[in-house]
Amino acid sequence: MDFLSRRSIRKYKDIPVEKEKLDEILKTAIVAPTGHNAKGCEFIVFEKPEDVRKLIGVKSMGAVFLETAPAGIAVVCNTDKAKTWIEDSSVAAYTIILKAHDLGLSTCWLQLKERFGKDNRPSEEIFREMTNLPENYNVLCFIAIGYGDEERPSYTDKDVDLSKVHYNKF
Repeated sequence: MDFLSRRSIRKYKDIPVEKEKLDEILKTAIVAPTGHNAKGCEFIVFEKPEDVRKLIGVKSMGAVFLETAPAGIAVVCNTDKAKTWIEDSSVAAYTIILKAHDLGLSTCWLQLKERFGKDNRPSEEIFREMTNLPENYNVLCFIAIGYGDEERPSYTDKDVDLSKVHYNKF
């Protein structure tokens, strides 16, 4: 897979994402690495554009791209199982993003942790109410998935700042 060609896409074609592709994405997310092999991550799949659009109000800004997204996956984690739920959820989320790219789909991450909705309530609280998420689960993000309707160039070597890499000490 060409990792440098993966870009966040915020506009999607009006084409449903095939269930088989969503299933392949979920298989890889389920086996994503977790701290202490806790496997506390779970996933809420939104298969219909009208259900994805309901999430627009979960954040006060930055969620308008959900208007055209045909599907998406929320990454949630059982905090009774995983003390490293933020890290575990982040690995699962990026696994979803990379597998979707591998399958020819586009994605964009919508951060929900420590964000606020239009009514100034925490995004996590709004999401919890919308999805009946139990109290012992936290949500990290929602990942919009679909067939991209915009072109973004691949990253090049000019975009890779190797001065951020340190060996054996800072």
